[in-house]
Parts: sequence; structure tokens; C-alpha cells
Amino acid sequence: MADDIKIQYSDVEQRVADMEHASGAIDFTFVKNIANGNVLNLVEKINQLNEILEQQGEEYRRILRMNNDTVKTSLQNVQETDEQLSSSIKAR
Repeated sequence: MADDIKIQYSDVEQRVADMEHASGAIDFTFVKNIANGNVLNLVEKINQLNEILEQQGEEYRRILRMNNDTVKTSLQNVQETDEQLSSSIKAR
């Protein structure tokens, strides 16, 4: 059949693993207290922004992890359904 959807399960699993590895390598830590003792508003604002960026980076990493877990679960479900359909067709 020309309209078949063929999923290369190992390729998808490998890409998810690559994404997980890459997301773990991202460093979301920033300089703390860029100018200790300096009371300039700009320095305080930069420190606040650095904290926000770290929090956003961690949230991004968490969401990416959730997305990867969803992809893995979906892939497993598709694979199981594919195998069940295949068995059903062969049994006819």
C-alpha cells in the first residue's frame, strides 16, 4: 500500500534520547550578585533578571522532559496498536 504510515520506532526513540541529552547540557546558571555591595539599580535589576532567566530555563527543561515522556508514551501506544492490528490482520 502506498498510503501506509511507517514509523521507525528506533529513530524516534533515538531523537528523544538526543533531545534529553541536549537539554541536560544547557546551563541556566547565571552570575549571582554581579557587583557585590554595589547599590546601583541597574545591578539589582540584572540580578533579578538573571534569577528569572534561571527559573525560566528550569521550567523549559521540565516542560521538555514532560514532552519527551509524552512522545515516548505515544510511540509505545502506536507501536502496541500497530502490533495488535498486524496480529489481527494475520489471523484472518
